[in-house]
Amino acid sequence: MDIVEPVSKKLNYLLIMPRLVQNVGDGYVFPLGIAYVSSSLKKAGFNVFTLNLNHCEGDCFEIIKNIIKDKNINVVATGGLSPQYHLVKSVIEAAKLANNNIITIVGGGIITSDPETAMEALECADFGVIGEGELTMSELAYALENGGDYSKIYGIIYKEASIFKRTKPRGDIENISILPWPDYDGFDIEKYLEVPSAGFAGINKNRLICMLGSRSCPYQCTFCCHTTGKKYRRRSLDDFFAELNYLVSRYKIEYISMADEMFALDIEHTKEFCERIKKHKVSWYAAFRINTVRPELLPILKNGGIESMFFGIESADNHILKSMRKDLTIEQIESGLKMVTKAGIVSYGCFIFGDIEETFETAQNTLKWWREHMEYIIHLTLVKPFPGSYIYNYACEKGIIKNKIKYLRDGCPQINISKMNDAEFGEIVRQISENSNLLNEIGNLELLRFDPIMGRETITGICNKCKKKNTWENIKLFSNDYIYCSYCRQKYDTPHPSLLRENLDKNVAILLKKYGKISIWGMTLSIMNLFKYSKILKDPNVFPIDISESKMQMDMYGKKIYSPSILNTDEIPVVIIAVPSHAGQISSQIKEDHRKVKLILDICKLVDHNPITTP
Repeated sequence: MDIVEPVSKKLNYLLIMPRLVQNVGDGYVFPLGIAYVSSSLKKAGFNVFTLNLNHCEGDCFEIIKNIIKDKNINVVATGGLSPQYHLVKSVIEAAKLANNNIITIVGGGIITSDPETAMEALECADFGVIGEGELTMSELAYALENGGDYSKIYGIIYKEASIFKRTKPRGDIENISILPWPDYDGFDIEKYLEVPSAGFAGINKNRLICMLGSRSCPYQCTFCCHTTGKKYRRRSLDDFFAELNYLVSRYKIEYISMADEMFALDIEHTKEFCERIKKHKVSWYAAFRINTVRPELLPILKNGGIESMFFGIESADNHILKSMRKDLTIEQIESGLKMVTKAGIVSYGCFIFGDIEETFETAQNTLKWWREHMEYIIHLTLVKPFPGSYIYNYACEKGIIKNKIKYLRDGCPQINISKMNDAEFGEIVRQISENSNLLNEIGNLELLRFDPIMGRETITGICNKCKKKNTWENIKLFSNDYIYCSYCRQKYDTPHPSLLRENLDKNVAILLKKYGKISIWGMTLSIMNLFKYSKILKDPNVFPIDISESKMQMDMYGKKIYSPSILNTDEIPVVIIAVPSHAGQISSQIKEDHRKVKLILDICKLVDHNPITTP
């Protein structure tokens, strides 16, 4: 099916990338989906304007309001993933506040994974685009301009007579090579390339760009939702390398992050890819299945310039791997990791604890294997039931997720879907936190610079694996990012130099003296580590807070984790937000639901060397 041509150009469209960064200047994962939709609409002849809020200083509402007015915008479209609910909603809310008659459209994983729930939660979205958006958005734009029948457009959801109406599903785009390349120019790619990347296996590079070589995945792991279609489709190498030629020549690209869910399923295809990419002299990264690793494949990848390989290995217990539908065994995992290490290619992996069949014993099996194989760089985390996945549907059916709309609005908080009781689950969370600290043993760690406004640190230290000195510049504090050794690629969670911990303790003591009680909102593994070593944070008048009911069950180094409701019941006047990336969302929630709170602070301001001044 070809992209439709409009009869006339009556409407102005504004496609907006939500602000994913904590501060303008931070790195982020470039959302390819909306850039593909933009280029498709432009190619079809629609009048499209674009806005990337990640590179715009100032208040998002004012920015959106001004461009809507200046460009006489009729339709605002945006999108994102389920955990980005608040970011997506803030965009369409701003559009409606600027002009209540404006048409708002939302796409991406947030809609595709659970359309009715997302539309209900978003409240002010007029249309939702389900699945791949390029053809659907063009058809919807045509209907908006020509009074078409929305019910005949496959792959959308909209409200009719107070009821959400979902049209017939749109099939996957069979030949993805026909699609125009992403609209990088429309979304400030030059500015994007000047900031360090984020979210790619510890990669911290400038001049990095995301590229897509395929869509979807042939496997059906229980924790995944394939928002780009059900069928795995690969783009032609001719089309891929034509785009790469353009990107390298125009933007001087130095690093490619392959955004494919799964790379190298076909060895002949991979051989040709590696042979063709060599001439561009770019490094690259991709995600692989460990059981597709073959000895003959690895030198081809290495010769082709691959810098690192990522493997989703998930568990070291065969019963859990089977439950996850991974179609893997721990024996295959061990064999694959040995081959990659022997070939001299850096690899990363991930264990996710808490599958529906996970017991305390199976979790301990995985932790034991991890401790015995510290030579591999494997991250420890918890499984999350994201909308659209099998385990999400399971959690809803079992009543673990009681209210899907609230779950989405809360940002998909951590829940316990396993066979462990809450106390056992909490103990596993604590052990993950403690074991993760083993990766934080950077020798001679020294703080060189700290920026409390941007929440960034520059540090130096000795890698505990290769014993070489590194300098890590402009690292975001208290984020889910991590750093790696420039020489051997050993991975580290972002460390907290002792000076910053001491400053935090001093400022917490000042707050306790003045207000009597304080709370710290957001018990990430990074923040839990602070409680382990701090006496002042163990004070009974310091209240750790998290919205995850599972975390509320754990013993965090002698501290209980509380629900946000304690802010009202115990009249706690101060909240320290410990998740800077969600500071706006949490602050708004506190102001709305916890009006007895007098002071809201960003934790990055409390690790500054200057003593805090309180109002």
